[in-house]
Amino acid sequence: MNHREDDDSHKNYINDNELTVVASPFSHHQLSSESHDLEKLSTINTVHHHIESGGHHVERLDTTITNVDVASVIEPIDVEYYDDIPDGGYGWFVAIAGFLLNFIMFGTASIWGVFSKAYATGILEGKTTTVALMGVGSTSLACLNLMTPFNPMLARFGIHVVMVIGSVLMSLGIILAGFSYEIWHLYLTQGVLFGFGASLVYMSVVAVIPQWFTTKRGAAMGIASAGTGIGGLSLSPMASSLIAKYGIAWAYRIIGLMAFGICMVATALIRTRIPKPPMNQKIKSPIKLYMLKDINFVIWLFGVVISLAGYFVPLYYLPKYGASIGLDDSTTSNLLGIACALNAVGRIVLGWVADRIGRLNMYIISCTVAGLLCCILWKFATSYHTLLAFSITWGFVCGLYFALAPPITGTIVGIEKISPGLSILFVASSIASVGPPIASAIQSSTPGESYIGVQMFSGAIYLFGALICFGLKIKMTKSIFSFI
Repeated sequence: MNHREDDDSHKNYINDNELTVVASPFSHHQLSSESHDLEKLSTINTVHHHIESGGHHVERLDTTITNVDVASVIEPIDVEYYDDIPDGGYGWFVAIAGFLLNFIMFGTASIWGVFSKAYATGILEGKTTTVALMGVGSTSLACLNLMTPFNPMLARFGIHVVMVIGSVLMSLGIILAGFSYEIWHLYLTQGVLFGFGASLVYMSVVAVIPQWFTTKRGAAMGIASAGTGIGGLSLSPMASSLIAKYGIAWAYRIIGLMAFGICMVATALIRTRIPKPPMNQKIKSPIKLYMLKDINFVIWLFGVVISLAGYFVPLYYLPKYGASIGLDDSTTSNLLGIACALNAVGRIVLGWVADRIGRLNMYIISCTVAGLLCCILWKFATSYHTLLAFSITWGFVCGLYFALAPPITGTIVGIEKISPGLSILFVASSIASVGPPIASAIQSSTPGESYIGVQMFSGAIYLFGALICFGLKIKMTKSIFSFI
């Protein structure tokens, strides 16, 4: 028991239990007029006894279980901003802004397979390998995740300033990639510069949307992340057409300028409910290592990172694989666009379903189906129609990480820990970017450079990640059919 003496007339006693407000036996009139003086402590499970000197009777008024962690006592959280979340309203415009930003960020990242194939048969033919080319796309994804801690550190400048900086860097990375004629140029431009800018933009989006939604959060994140699919659907054939007409350089420049315009529109739309911290506030790292003491969170990290590695392999390999079975560039880019389009539909539809059957449940199901499709359907997709069937079905279930990972993380660690939780999640997710290079190494070691190893690798890690997440569900709920 901790003892705090305020003055000579009364004492406060705090027990580590549950938050209970207790007052002395005033009259109902006095209690009504002075109820605003009752204090709600921001600690875990606290009992607050207010004892007047000379009196021993106390009255229990209310009990509220809190989720605020011990660290919040040192650095209090403005919990009132979470007490009146509108669960919609202007939040839908914020979700639309997220849609536009994901359209450019992940739309551009999704079509790296189109550009890598063009480089392999054009400017960089004979200068590089498939593993090195796949590494460019992986580098951009790794930087996107690794740079996420910088966003909270820049929060004092306001979300719009951070968004403008990220948008400029991201667009500049795309434009400068058009001037590349060596593989290391692409690593610096489309890899590092684009990835760093995208990380500032992406972290802003995923941090703001949960401020506007509770029960509809899965649907809102689904709408925002659907921009990834629509971006891939639009940019894949667009990039293929621009490359054929104007070359790789001008294709990059046109897409980069378009990206800047769209990002500025989204920046104007986005709005945060929580005010920015003061400029003189000490800069602290958003990565809190104490989060790793939460076993459930650590298990979640393993499951989601492993399954995410399976997502990037078919995404980058579809154009290359399509060419290997005799399809032309236009057809393969259309197949990639179809997969991205179904990805958008899947994120909205399955995000809506996730709100009703449980987000972790939906994530487990989608990863399991995606893994089976890679192992079975992709293996036998040796014609346009069978590869089209794979693009449609796999595209529908493949990308729920981007819609559900933030709200699932919030469920596991609590809304008050979502910032450090997401920071660690995104840094850890950078590991998933090794998927395409590993798949390339497997293919180069396979007799005849067959794609069987790539297909089995992608499917297996999808399934392994789903299995780990299923184990987490059982650990947390002790039931197979529970809602979580």
